[in-house]
Amino acid sequence: MSAALDVVLEVGDVTEVTADVALFKYAQRLYGAAESVARRLEVVGVPPAQVMVEPGEFRFVETRGVVGSPLALFLGTVRLGAFGYHEIRQFTQRALKAMESRPGLKHVVSTVHGPNYGLDEDEAVLALVGGLIEAFQRGTGPQGLERFTLVELDNRRALRLRRALEKGLGGTAGVEPLQGGGFRVRRDRAFVQAPVMATAGAVSMAKPHAFVAMPFTPELEDTYHYGIQGPVKSVGLLCERVDQAVFDGPIIQRIKERIDTAKVVIADLSLANPNVYLEVGYAWGKGRPTLLLVRDVKELRFDVASYRCIVYRNIRELETLLTRELERMDFGRPA
Repeated sequence: MSAALDVVLEVGDVTEVTADVALFKYAQRLYGAAESVARRLEVVGVPPAQVMVEPGEFRFVETRGVVGSPLALFLGTVRLGAFGYHEIRQFTQRALKAMESRPGLKHVVSTVHGPNYGLDEDEAVLALVGGLIEAFQRGTGPQGLERFTLVELDNRRALRLRRALEKGLGGTAGVEPLQGGGFRVRRDRAFVQAPVMATAGAVSMAKPHAFVAMPFTPELEDTYHYGIQGPVKSVGLLCERVDQAVFDGPIIQRIKERIDTAKVVIADLSLANPNVYLEVGYAWGKGRPTLLLVRDVKELRFDVASYRCIVYRNIRELETLLTRELERMDFGRPA
């Protein structure tokens, strides 16, 4: 049994990384990297049914040279709308358990789950790695496991995720920084995860959060990540939104639940997206504190004269104005 596990986050494409096995989820539909791999496998004669596994089940598939790893492991999960922080933490634990049937596996590669469909990206990666390390410390997994590589396509998101991992692993007893990035986690029965990682996926749904209503569009991605997410995190809240385009489940129910429990709802009315207006109306009806944002008042589709609306000209101005507004509110921040 290996004495340590290297956890590394790299910028790149999971299909191009050379490892012993590439890990994917099948959330009762194919999304993202899993969908791309399934299409490649079909070209070389592997029918799509081979990767379609029920929740709780798994299947190893030989990749026949279409990706960098000779094996792909598909884990069946609940639908994407129900695949939250708790399920992400369980995902890596289930993956290591499944890999016990392949004791020679030494290197696993995976993507990060959650941020692309609206979960708080820090909490999501901490839940994923937290579950991984918890399983490793219990002795779960292939005997020879030495390295777990997380791969993120977007360079700027990768930098943010690395900072989150630094908070979760840096300074923890039994963890050493690796030259070039990443961490080496020593196997130790007395190992204790830092609270920020131990709670990710365990009590995430009880943590205070902000719900952001805005379109998932490339035009507003930087607005979200740098104008909104930063100020929200600075006041101790998770930052969440829901991408209606990727859900095939009870999307409206999920939106309602996260608005109902949000400390604040932040709505960017730029682009006049009708779904955003619907979410604002629901938040008002439930009495949730709501902050409205817009790039240009000409984009507004109703009279907001009686409502506070932050008009911003650029992302830096939005960051400043939103930070100021959030700091005026009492969210009962943890010490």
